[in-house]
Amino acid sequence: MINDIILEGIVVRDPWKYMDDLFFRLVTYRDSDLPAKKLDLERDAGDYINIRVNGGANGLIHIRRGMRLRVHGFLQSRDFHESLEEFINKARKSKNCTDLAVDIKACDLKHNQVFIDRNVVEAVARRIIVLDAAAANEKKAGSIERVSPGKHAEAENDSSEMVPASGEIDTTAE
Repeated sequence: MINDIILEGIVVRDPWKYMDDLFFRLVTYRDSDLPAKKLDLERDAGDYINIRVNGGANGLIHIRRGMRLRVHGFLQSRDFHESLEEFINKARKSKNCTDLAVDIKACDLKHNQVFIDRNVVEAVARRIIVLDAAAANEKKAGSIERVSPGKHAEAENDSSEMVPASGEIDTTAE
């Protein structure tokens, strides 16, 4: 079986960390020979996917919103068993849902007794190529940054620790 992907897209939100892994959200637009996903008469809508970099939370990989990346990796799915209470607590963290109140009617269950099974599909990055660093003060360096979990970067980064404008990040062990 083959589970190998290549995605090219733009980072649409700031990265976040969970345990030892780094996550970021990428929007990608479909090639013209694929079925369109229309946003309006003139534009197509993007497809969004979370990218996971195993061991990337160690600070050696620097991803920013607006960067254009090519990600090589594979798809992975995870199953969740989540209560309504957990879902509501996550929703309350959003700035426009802080006063969220939910009532369950027509049954005697409480928020922590209502569950749903969910599945999340994400792309696990093995290699990331920076196509456009999208920074106002970016360096147009031609250096290549190779990062393996638990190893140090072999790049010529300046003191602000920017990813080179055109570079490659290898997330596999050497």
